[in-house]
Order: sequence, then structure tokens, then C-alpha cells
Amino acid sequence: MMELLPIGLLRPPRELSLWDVPSLMGEILRKGYVDECISVNEDMEVTGGLELYWALYKLGVRLAPVGFNGCYASLDDLGFYDDVKGNPIRVYSDSLDLALRGIPTPLVKLRSYSNERVRVWAKLEWFNPFSLSIKDKPLLHILREMSRRGGLEGRVLADASSANFGIALAALAPQFKARARVYLPRRAELFGRIIPRVMGAEVVETEAELTVELLSRILEDSRREGLLHVNQFLNDLNFESHLRITAKELDYQARMASLKLVAIAGSLGTSGHMAAVDFYFRYRYGDKFKTIMAQPARGEHIPGMRRSETGMIWLAMIAEGYELHDVTLGEALEALRRVARVDGLLIGPSGGAALAALEKSVGVNDLNGDVVVIIPDTGFKYVNLISKLVGG
Repeated sequence: MMELLPIGLLRPPRELSLWDVPSLMGEILRKGYVDECISVNEDMEVTGGLELYWALYKLGVRLAPVGFNGCYASLDDLGFYDDVKGNPIRVYSDSLDLALRGIPTPLVKLRSYSNERVRVWAKLEWFNPFSLSIKDKPLLHILREMSRRGGLEGRVLADASSANFGIALAALAPQFKARARVYLPRRAELFGRIIPRVMGAEVVETEAELTVELLSRILEDSRREGLLHVNQFLNDLNFESHLRITAKELDYQARMASLKLVAIAGSLGTSGHMAAVDFYFRYRYGDKFKTIMAQPARGEHIPGMRRSETGMIWLAMIAEGYELHDVTLGEALEALRRVARVDGLLIGPSGGAALAALEKSVGVNDLNGDVVVIIPDTGFKYVNLISKLVGG
């Protein structure tokens, strides 16, 4: 006999990592159901099906199939989409509630890139409230999990950022009664230098070229000063957040709007959101689904983006079969201008790069259906950078 119990009531004897259950997570996404049971004792301790428990937990289901045999439940039965349905009334008890239930972020059809065969949709991640960027999602999940495992009150939360993640950290740390310290590389955007300070964070400006070059310094400072290193670049909770929120809410939106999703395009930063999207849709939609990624061309600097060879663990270990295209800053800005002048939306340069990669895709002429382009943030942050487009 099977019961569907809130997964939060179950008590696993130990924690498994992302790398212990990726194949099982993929199988669940591919099948769309589970046909195994999780066994528990009278104290709700998990006594069997530990891998299934953690696969479901990391996918973000609300309910778990508990029993001894004969279990079967679809993802809908398990409340798989419950955490991405949002609050239709749009009234929130505080800013943290807004971040958790003010989703999904909008999906808007772009007239500037759509045609009779392909409908291109922009997923506007600047509707996340703290950093006005996609970076709210991984950090919120990371801090909630860190808080669950052992309290953040009074701690100093530290990480490297080029801009958006630092703002998210400065905004979210106080929500967990903690403080923020943000380490910035030499070419960090001006808004990334100013806004965290306004929010009360300590900002450490450095001469490093890339954010990842700051990791050893943060690790040393953490050991010496007792900082809690968030580590967006290597923390698997980054990937997990985009698997259970970004990818899932996009899947949910597509289902509700009866879209025929055939491809998703995006840009590379930590690789968290694009690796998760690739993993999710490759299993959920099959091998014919295309994932198209943009990276800066050699010698080019596009804010918030890095090249794949600078170290991206989820791209190297989990993502498969994706297309990767080099994009220049000029190409990214031209895409930004095109959307602004046709659709009236000012997207950020990394979103422009994703659109440029979509145009470069070797298979773009074969696409027929709906394509989503993930827009990480808004172009209003980059006034100095895009000022060269005025009058062009």
C-alpha cells in the first residue's frame, strides 16, 4: 500500500550528493513517474529507497511515495510543479516571500526574432526582486539549504561576483540574519560596486581578471576569519536550484501555454542555469531537443559571462549534446538593440549574446516550434556600456 506523504516529514539517515543520484533524477524526468517506494519506520526515518528520496528531494517534489511495494505516482501526483506555480494574487508577506512565490518569471514572445516557423520567447529573469537577475534563484536555494543544515545567524557570507550575485548576496544575507562580503574582479560593473554597499555589504575590490581567480583568496580569508564561503562556482546547490526552479518553471509555463518547445538558448556564467536546463530538457523532452549556449569570443568581455575552459563543473560533468557558440560584444549589443527597437524591451548583454548564439546555431534553419531564450538581467544596468548604440 502506498501513501503520498510530505517529503519534508521524512528523515533520511544521511545526505547524498548530486553526484550520487544524477542517473536516477534523469530517469524520473524521462519517465514522468516513479514506480518504486520509499520505506520509513514509525519515526519517519527512511529505511529503504534512500537514493529515490534524495533524487526526488533535489527535483523539488512536495510529496513522496511511501510504502513497501506497489508504488506508482506521476510527477503531478507528487506535486512536482507546486513550487513554481507562484501566487496569482501577487500579495506577499515580505520580500523573501516575494522571491519564493513571485514566480514564474515572465515568458514573452519576441517579434524581433520570431517568424512563420519559429516562435522565440524571452524568459525575463530581471523580474527576480533582489538583484533583478537570475542570480536570486541559486543564492536563495543555497541559503535556505545552508540554513536548514545549520543556521546562518551572525555569520559573514562571502563570495566572488562580477555584479549580480553580489547584489543578491547583499540583499539576501540580512534575510537570514547574516552579513555579506562581496569580492569583485577588476572589470566588475559599476552597479555591482555601488549597490551592495548601499545594501550594507562589505565590498572588496581586487585586480583579478576573473571571478574564479578569487576563490583561493576567499578560501584563505574564510579559514582565517571564519567566513562562510557560498561558492556559487562549485556549490552543487547552484545547479540544483536551476533544475528545480528555472527549468521546471519553464516546463510548467510551456505546458500551460501549450507551447511546442524545441530548443532553449542561454549564456554561460557559472554554467549553473544552462547545465541544469540542458540536463532537465534532455531527459524530459528527449535527445532531439536543442540546447544552444553562448560564450564570449576569445579576447572579448561580456559582463556576467565566461568561456567554458575557465572551469565549469556542471557543464563538464552533466550537460551533454549542447551547441556552444562564440559571441562578440558587438554581436550581443546588436541583438540588444534589435529587441529594444522592435519589442521595446531593454535586455542585458548576456541575453543579447544568447540571441546571437541562437542565430549562429547550425540547426536553426531546421527548427520548427517554440524556442526560449533565457535573459539573465536587464539592460538598464549597463547604460555606460550600451551608450555607444545611441544614434547608431
